[in-house]
Amino acid sequence: MQQITLADGWRVYPRDDAFALVNAVPADAPTVTIPYDALWHEGQRPDAPSAGATAYFDGQVYYFARELAAPVAWQGKRVLLKLEGAFAKSFVYLNGSLVGEGSFGYASIVADLTDYLRLDAANQLLVVCKSDPHSSRWYAGTGLLRPVYLYVAEPVHAELDSVAVTTESLSEQGARLRVAADLRNIAPAAQTVDVHVSVSDAGRVLAESTCPVRVRDAYAFQTQLYVPQAKPWSAEDPQLYDVTLRVGADETRVRTGLRTQTIDPAHGLLVNGQPTLLRGACIHHDEGLLGGVSTYAYERWRLSLLKEAGFNAVRSAHNHASAELLRAADELGVYVLDEVCDMWTKMKGFGDFAQYFGHEWQHVVDSMVREDRNHPCVLGYSTGNEISDINTERGFEVAHEIYQRLRAQDPTRWVTNGVNGAFAAGDEIVDIAQDLTGEPRATFEQGDVNQFMGLMATRMAGIVTHPVVTRVLERLDASVDVQGYNYMTERYVSDAQAYPQRVMLGTETNPRRVAENWELIERLPQVIGEFTWTGWDYLGELRAPYPAWRNDAGDLSLFGLRTPVSYWREIVFGLRTAPYLAVRPPEAHGTPREFGPWRFTDALARWTWDVAPGTPMTVEVYAPGERVRLWLNGELVAEPELSEHYALVELPYAPGELVAEGADGQRHVLRTAEGPAHVVVDDYACDGWVFSRIHLEDAAGTWMWGDGRTYDCTRADLELLAAASDASLPPFADAQIQLVGQGALAIYRQA
Repeated sequence: MQQITLADGWRVYPRDDAFALVNAVPADAPTVTIPYDALWHEGQRPDAPSAGATAYFDGQVYYFARELAAPVAWQGKRVLLKLEGAFAKSFVYLNGSLVGEGSFGYASIVADLTDYLRLDAANQLLVVCKSDPHSSRWYAGTGLLRPVYLYVAEPVHAELDSVAVTTESLSEQGARLRVAADLRNIAPAAQTVDVHVSVSDAGRVLAESTCPVRVRDAYAFQTQLYVPQAKPWSAEDPQLYDVTLRVGADETRVRTGLRTQTIDPAHGLLVNGQPTLLRGACIHHDEGLLGGVSTYAYERWRLSLLKEAGFNAVRSAHNHASAELLRAADELGVYVLDEVCDMWTKMKGFGDFAQYFGHEWQHVVDSMVREDRNHPCVLGYSTGNEISDINTERGFEVAHEIYQRLRAQDPTRWVTNGVNGAFAAGDEIVDIAQDLTGEPRATFEQGDVNQFMGLMATRMAGIVTHPVVTRVLERLDASVDVQGYNYMTERYVSDAQAYPQRVMLGTETNPRRVAENWELIERLPQVIGEFTWTGWDYLGELRAPYPAWRNDAGDLSLFGLRTPVSYWREIVFGLRTAPYLAVRPPEAHGTPREFGPWRFTDALARWTWDVAPGTPMTVEVYAPGERVRLWLNGELVAEPELSEHYALVELPYAPGELVAEGADGQRHVLRTAEGPAHVVVDDYACDGWVFSRIHLEDAAGTWMWGDGRTYDCTRADLELLAAASDASLPPFADAQIQLVGQGALAIYRQA
């Protein structure tokens, strides 16, 4: 099957009048490259209906139009169009005829164009993307956010995304694979064709087989191959192979890895027979300065930084992982928890997917599994996140229906659900509130969100361990293989005892509890890991006023910089043996540092402050072991005891050098910057893209905070896509940026 990328030549324009007899592309409609987030280029609005939830962007309707040539050589062949992500409610037209539509922006739309193409002529392709202002509770974007492809198949071919490669056994001697595919014949008569299957590594064929099959309309093909001395895929050694299925003259190639996994309460998660704990990060789908799009280069850059920081897994919160993310995860060796969606039958926003869920969920599940099952990085599927209708009779039915559909199509992977006790309680949250506070039911029956948010902030442990939540989990045990706990780590020990057959996973956890959580994870084989909220900053879901645009709760920022909690987490994981220092802003000294459950600290790895010597400072110390020594300008000033690898130390500020020294002599040094600052550019190149992190340093290499100078990001050999610092606001089109804060980021693509 020939794959043609439809990236160029698209004209995009907004429409506010759907009732038009003729659709004419405006003369000033820009020509863009897909993926493209049309909403992102509109800019923010202070009166956006969803306000900070969508980063002050307002949903609109955008038209994407292009010409499509269809050569005469396509006569008798099948032509398919695949849109990997068109957000949110979308319609696809060819020459004015509706050929496809979708209601969930994260699920692919596949349209059969065969009967509507005009051969040897210019065809008009139009995609209408409609985004309700309340279609998402974070910034999602609008438009063709993921790649678009055209597939041209011979009359007898394997259906798109039907090839499935399963590792049935794996040992040092070799691997036994099962390769299956749904064959299709569009010719007027039955055809007998040779089906050739091969497994290769860097072009060298390791195993192959050929057999003739007779295909009338459809044929369920499968065969087995043995690959001698096959290397397993894992996060530590991400070995990949090419599996090629040739049906007559039609060919499909799958890039995959060979691995096995088992899961049980006695041994936890075993990947290729090896005990594996998931050191996970939740990530949203947006790509920061690029908006809601998905590109391979960005995902590889992001995952490489997350892996360097100690993570070995990501959770695609709260939607299907993109093909670009999964490709990068396969290559880098990062496990993925793939999620279906964020809502079922009950809305979280009045324009969200819940309005289509009842008649679309099967397609959404099927699309995810068919596209993702050959990616070795995908360990499991999540049926949903914090589903507020899960504690209803229909909710329990839906949970089991999705579970059965996932397991039927892919029995090799486990299934979970991200359960938040407060949401899972449903209407019974009133009973929980009454039990915990002793106040009358009438106090809570109006459903005031602020009352319940306050209760969650102070009584979350009581909520998640309440008998109401216990009953919900008991009923869900038959619809998951792993119970996913969002902020319910208080249940680990008691549930391990009360439910000895239950396997648990922290599908969302708070960063401030990483140390106590990880101690339990290492101690209890029934708990296979956790996913922190969140690993990477993202767009929207804000409480900050306009023009705020990013949620800064991540271990890593949208500029690709690690925060102090990232180093603490790395120490807790046992991956960093050196200590780490961070300093709280001096103007905040003596005031409680409370940022809510999802942000741990505002301390910075910095010893350059515009304050007088002797000013009291609060220093956060992270280190392995039980004690650490602090030296200030060569003098031992503190030797704090560590609790959960963490300590607070009060020191008077003195310019110079602050050093943390661990028991084994390893050190972390903060120095006061001196002299003039110069610009340092750190490039990461991938697939024709360049990600440039820009900051200031002194002559000794000490990181300096931005002084407000203007920096020109223009490069003669590259197209600048976006550039921003802490002073920038979307859509980041200006090459002139102001260097403030810790640094800036510029993203380029080969022109």
